Amino acid sequence: MRIYLLFASLLFTSIFTAQNNITLIFKKSNYHFEETSGFKRMNSLINYSEYNSYRETYLSPNNKEKNDTIQLNIESDKIFLIHNWKELNKSSRVILFKNDIVEIDYEKGFPFFKVLNREAKPLDFNLEKELNLSFPIDNFVFFQNNKRSRNSKEEKEYKIELSNFIQNSKTKLEDALNSGKISKETFEVQLNYITFYTLNTDTKTNFSDYKINLNKEELIWLKSYRYFLELYVKNEFKIKTYKKEIKDFELKTANNKTKTKDISMQYDNHEDAFIQVEESDLFSAKAKEYLLYVYLNRIAKTDSQKLSTYISIFKKYSNDKKLIEGFENAFLVNIEALKQNTSEVVLYDENKKATTLSAFLETNKGKLVYIDFWASWCAPCRAAFPSSRKLHEKYKDKEIVFLYLSTDSNFDAWKKANQFEKLSENSYMIINPKTSEYLKKLAIDFIPRYVLINANGEISNPKAPSPDSEKIDLEFNKLLENSN
Repeated sequence: MRIYLLFASLLFTSIFTAQNNITLIFKKSNYHFEETSGFKRMNSLINYSEYNSYRETYLSPNNKEKNDTIQLNIESDKIFLIHNWKELNKSSRVILFKNDIVEIDYEKGFPFFKVLNREAKPLDFNLEKELNLSFPIDNFVFFQNNKRSRNSKEEKEYKIELSNFIQNSKTKLEDALNSGKISKETFEVQLNYITFYTLNTDTKTNFSDYKINLNKEELIWLKSYRYFLELYVKNEFKIKTYKKEIKDFELKTANNKTKTKDISMQYDNHEDAFIQVEESDLFSAKAKEYLLYVYLNRIAKTDSQKLSTYISIFKKYSNDKKLIEGFENAFLVNIEALKQNTSEVVLYDENKKATTLSAFLETNKGKLVYIDFWASWCAPCRAAFPSSRKLHEKYKDKEIVFLYLSTDSNFDAWKKANQFEKLSENSYMIINPKTSEYLKKLAIDFIPRYVLINANGEISNPKAPSPDSEKIDLEFNKLLENSN
């Protein structure tokens, strides 16, 4: 009898656990690994949020050579998943429930979803393709495709296109609902997602007209709604700003030449935004928690000495221990003393083993050191890595060391990008980019930035040519000759 009860208990436990799983079967495809309209995506094509949660999880299936199965362990009963297409303005958006087993294939030229374990309405999946509900090309995608911003005429045309898109989408969704081809929940979620996406991308949106939406807590799992909350604060709150003067900023001219100019940049004060949101009574509890988390992340990236104070405030609004622990680990909250070091450039490797730039240069004395300052979020930095690899290969038999230093604040983001770019050798994250006197003298205000160190460990060129420039060969060869 005791054995039977134990077996029954184990069976019940396994069933209960299984109820919180979603199985995704990604069919073999090169889809995730190709470039997108000449723009290589740095983030995963796929992300999801659970119901009643703003936490975003990114997926990177390893299905280039064979099928890949990913099992999601979720805490709620459903998720909203977005799978972007190769075109930047297109995506598949689906609601998946616990126990779902879903197959995604790419034979039709886009991610095609098929649920295997239950019956679903015909348009609960692959809605965007079936109804042609691809978003109009927004300003970001327009710039990527055309290498310029829209002119005034194109902006007016875009606004008309947005208006027509939302009306057309609403009509198609209502027709699908009335004909029984889409569930009520999918209808409402898709319409809300499209509506907020349109508000966010229309430069003429008057966010004060949509104040009533700030309390719709049930929408927090939708990415477009979360961004709407951010834009509401940006547009409707009087956030303090500060200026930063940057000397000798390099600008590309129309004929692809470079000129330098002193510029003044204006930035939002994220600490002020955090305080204003915390004091506001406009938002639902979940919306306020999300916004505080957004600004907490931005404060962390500025290396604020008050970060621990803002973490304490955030903990009053969130009981998500996993989220808070992840944040503190990613931003290395427990090494504040290292972050405030002024005399050294403190470096971490992927295993969080500390060293310094001076120690690295001393070890490599007698060699040239070509430093590449970059970050996980910097697209131009990462676009230059193929040229850097070619340059590295070209001079592999010479006394030249390639050093990659990231200015990231988020250790996890750096580590993931570092592994993606396969920078396994001489690659570190800078722990104190804002306080190091050495870096202040170099004025690393913008990246990518390249610095050339001679064989004596001295700075030869604080603004060295990029790895795709013909000038870098001239500098390398000149310094190599002098060191012989």
